[in-house]
Amino acid sequence: MNALNGIRALRSAAMLISLLAVSTVVRADWSPDTSDPRQVSAAEEVARIRAEIPRSERFFEEAYGYAILPSVTRIGVGFGGAYGRGVVVEGDQAVGTTSFWQFTSGIQAGGKYFSMIVFFKDKAALEYFKTNRLQFKGQAGVSVATWGVAGTPAYNSGVAIITRNRFGLMAEFTISGAQFRYQPPTDE
Repeated sequence: MNALNGIRALRSAAMLISLLAVSTVVRADWSPDTSDPRQVSAAEEVARIRAEIPRSERFFEEAYGYAILPSVTRIGVGFGGAYGRGVVVEGDQAVGTTSFWQFTSGIQAGGKYFSMIVFFKDKAALEYFKTNRLQFKGQAGVSVATWGVAGTPAYNSGVAIITRNRFGLMAEFTISGAQFRYQPPTDE
């Protein structure tokens, strides 16, 4: 009986260590302003993405900064569009807000609700983002309910994107134009 209790104790200790290791990994690198609902929502989504998309961890470790858009809504039937808002993080501080607009045309049908993180490999990539000239074109994909993850597998011109489907049904092969807008913090 003592050997069985010893095994249970070891198993419990291993589980506790595993939980502590995971909770450290999913913690955001910055602390949101708890009086700002957008920052709180963004921090919660960062934790979910880190927990659900293991390949994102490398980008969090390497990135100079990132923009997190915790909720983007997209609809399309032939023509479509998407819109979302979020927070821009540089190092361990929120340095502004961002919005995302997208227009699509092509073979598409459906709607989806997703989150997106735009990673900036270095200061130059983040500074370019802040000029409001960062744009993307063309996409293809299928998403059903919460199934489907998209994103760039590596940095392209200093930028990598990872998305997490939250809900929806969408099939597409489209040409698109997407625009991000950066807004520095306002002095109140």
